[in-house]
Amino acid sequence: MKRLLRTVALGPREQVAAERVFQDCAEIQSFGANTSGVYTIHVANMTEPRKVFCDMEANGGGWTLIQRRANGSVNFQRNWNDYKQGFGDPAGEHWLGNELVHHLTSRAAYSLRVELQDWEGNEAYAQYERFQLGSEGQLYRLSLSGYSGSAGPQSSLALEGTNFSTRDADNDNCLCKCAQMLSGGWWFDACGLSNLNGIYYAAGRHLRKLNGIRWHYFQGPSYSLRATRMLVRPVGT
Repeated sequence: MKRLLRTVALGPREQVAAERVFQDCAEIQSFGANTSGVYTIHVANMTEPRKVFCDMEANGGGWTLIQRRANGSVNFQRNWNDYKQGFGDPAGEHWLGNELVHHLTSRAAYSLRVELQDWEGNEAYAQYERFQLGSEGQLYRLSLSGYSGSAGPQSSLALEGTNFSTRDADNDNCLCKCAQMLSGGWWFDACGLSNLNGIYYAAGRHLRKLNGIRWHYFQGPSYSLRATRMLVRPVGT
C-alpha cells in the first residue's frame, strides 16, 4: 500500500531520536533521523510532550502529521474540545489537535501539505506556502496562502480567515450549520469545497455522499475519498 496508508518501524538511530524531545519533525530530521514513524515533540507553550507521526520521505521529509484518514477506524464526529485536544493514534487515524497546531504554527512560518487518495488508487496533493491557525479565542481561524499541487486547478480548502466549526460550535458563515449537516469539524465557511473530517464511507458506498471526505477539485463535491493526510513543516526546510 502506498504512503498514505502505511506506517514504518524505526531503526536504532530513530529510536534514540524518539526518546528525545524536539519542537517538530523537521528538528528530528535535522538530528539525523530519516525513517518515518512516531516520535515525541514538545511544542512551546504546551504543558506536555506529544507523540506525533513524522514523514521523513514526502517532498524532502521533516513533515509533522496533523491529520490522517485511512480506514474509518476512528470516529471523527467529535465536539469542539475533542478537536481542540486531538484524538486517535498518531500511527493510524488521528487529528493532532487544534491547540497544539496553533502553538506550533505560531512559533515560526509553516507550510501545509494535503495528500489525497481516491478509491481507484489515484493520488493528488495540495501544498500551501503559508499555514497558520489562530488561537481558540480566534476560533482556530485559518490563515492560508500560496496554493500549488495536483489536487485541482485551485484550492479546495477554505478561504483565508475562515473559523473552525464543530457540531457544538457553529462558527461558519451559513445559517444551515455546516458541521451538523456535513459532519466532522472543519473550516466550513459557507459549507465550502472540502471536508477531510467527514464520514468515512467504504468502497461501493463512497459516491453521492455530501457528508463524506470531500475535496471538490479532486473527484468532485460528492465523492468520498479513501485516504487523506495533512502535514506541516517549517518554511525553508
